[in-house]
Amino acid sequence: MNRRLAVALVLLYACSNNPTIVGEEIGRFTFNATAQVSNDCPFAAAMFGDAAVLFSFDAILSHSTTSTKAYMLLGNVQRDAGFDGQYFVSEHAAPRQFAECGTSCDKTTVDETIQLAVLSRTQDEALGSRCPPNPLDGGVPPPDGGVLPPHPIPGGFDAVRACGELLDVVIPDGGSCSCTGCTMVFQVEGTPKGGAR
Repeated sequence: MNRRLAVALVLLYACSNNPTIVGEEIGRFTFNATAQVSNDCPFAAAMFGDAAVLFSFDAILSHSTTSTKAYMLLGNVQRDAGFDGQYFVSEHAAPRQFAECGTSCDKTTVDETIQLAVLSRTQDEALGSRCPPNPLDGGVPPPDGGVLPPHPIPGGFDAVRACGELLDVVIPDGGSCSCTGCTMVFQVEGTPKGGAR
């Protein structure tokens, strides 16, 4: 990914002082954006080319053991999320500046949603150790026989892959903006950071 756009959009970093992992850790993942699902942002449309990996980022996923609350730690930013035992969703909005919007654009916000299907080792094996084409819509093997959903295991959590999408909505607001609202959607795949499984 164009590094300027990566800094501007993905992860939506904000100020935070030494956040800690909240709840039970699900996993530490390196995420690769492998395809654009859609992109109607004219100032970003030509930035990605034909690379197999458009951009990458690291994140730590964790969750409450007593509710569906969950958390995503990106850099030094703790984002709220939800986790139902299979699907993980985090949404976060933050102000951003884009040269393409002009110096008279008072405010531009990026609303980012990351939706993931978290796969256990047995689910991952049933899928041939790759993301299904529709991980958020019926592509995850249900519990059956020896296939189990993600769950706590001795010394950690059985979560070896995370598959889904990242949605960025750019919202210019106020002043004289030379850009318009637009949306980018990317397929993302997360594997344990450092390759450990």
